[in-house]
Amino acid sequence: MKFLLQFNIVIFLISLVIGNVFCAQKKPSEESVITLKQAIEIALQNNRSLKQSQLNITSSELSVETTQYEFDIKVRPATAINFSSESQYWAGGFEVAKKSEIGFTTSITPLIEHNGDEYTSAIKVSLNVPLLNGLGTDYNLDGLYSSIYSLENAKRSYYQQQVSLVLDTISTVYEIIKSQQQINLLTTQTNALKRNLSLTKVKEKIGLATAMDLYRVEIRLKEVQSELTPVYEQLKNQTDQLTDLLARPIHGNITVAASIEYNPFVTLPEEAIAIALSNRIEIEQAKRRTEESTRKLILAKNNILPKIDLEMNYRKSGNNELFDLSEENWFISLNGPTDIFRSEEKAAFNQANISLTKTKIDLENLKQRIMREVRAQINQMEKNKQLIANRIEQARQAEGKLKLALSKFNHGLADNFDLIESQTQIQQVQSDLLFDKINYIVDTYKLRKVLGTLIDR
Repeated sequence: MKFLLQFNIVIFLISLVIGNVFCAQKKPSEESVITLKQAIEIALQNNRSLKQSQLNITSSELSVETTQYEFDIKVRPATAINFSSESQYWAGGFEVAKKSEIGFTTSITPLIEHNGDEYTSAIKVSLNVPLLNGLGTDYNLDGLYSSIYSLENAKRSYYQQQVSLVLDTISTVYEIIKSQQQINLLTTQTNALKRNLSLTKVKEKIGLATAMDLYRVEIRLKEVQSELTPVYEQLKNQTDQLTDLLARPIHGNITVAASIEYNPFVTLPEEAIAIALSNRIEIEQAKRRTEESTRKLILAKNNILPKIDLEMNYRKSGNNELFDLSEENWFISLNGPTDIFRSEEKAAFNQANISLTKTKIDLENLKQRIMREVRAQINQMEKNKQLIANRIEQARQAEGKLKLALSKFNHGLADNFDLIESQTQIQQVQSDLLFDKINYIVDTYKLRKVLGTLIDR
């Protein structure tokens, strides 16, 4: 009987262990961990605003292709049908034309004509040459140059969106880390207060603590527990923000992982300014805008010239049955149907000149603004370094105060007022120190953004 009882106990324990293992295996993990690097990669790949910017680049590339087609060989139908009370005429053929990049337009048109009862074959060759207005690549390639400029702007805008997205992702990840660390600190303090409460209850029963000591611990415990609620809500909002940046649903709880190691460094403002002026894409964009304004000014100057076109036509025709093109006709003409005063064109030229001057001023203002941004960011980081040094000293003093208050309370030399105050102070200092370190880390990324080195181009 004794052996049977022992056997049943062993079987029960084995079943319990197997059941626990099976349950542990079946329980799904709802915790997802995303590193800072992974978050940046996912954001750059999935972010919806970035995808829209990519579509803008594709659209600009198509616009460049469209403007290039202007100089391809064109084949057009050349037909005409005329009826009157006295005669009828029709012609059928096609025109092969090409426009050159300097403005010349040439065409060859083979035709078959019917006029009355007579059929005629003909070949017509035409040449149109702009002599003043409209001559040269500056005028004829204006559409192509404008499309290329728009494509470059789209690419620069895409890069700037990438930079902003990366910095937003970094900031959001570290905000989540702040909330997670704050929850850990508050949870640690809650556990310490619960132990303090248990100890105070025991000491109250034996007369080493008063009811006021018990009230202090209970009130402070409720305060800390109340502080956790808004932090959890804040963490949820930050997680939703990260989900939106990543454009990817996140199921269950999320834990972000990123280095919070504090590594202060020294940056010389002069060197940082030189790096920023050579790397910031805004400088490149402003210079390119100046170049485009200069090109538009040259174009506006060309438009002041009167429009005079030289047109030459040569035609050979003959009997359609014999295909004898014995008849020749040619003519040369000068056409200039424009306003000789060119008032609108002169006003447009003056406007283009003003625009060029403004772009040059904007470039200088941009350089000054970037220099101020660099100095301001470096000054902010220097202030944070001094603040962190002060926080470290405050944390050291708070730890000493806590040890002293705990020792006095444990030995009945003081009530728990100083102990609770010390616990509150050290929790606040630890939170402030952690937040200041994280802010400094984020500031290093902001400095890289200001310098134009946050991501590669």
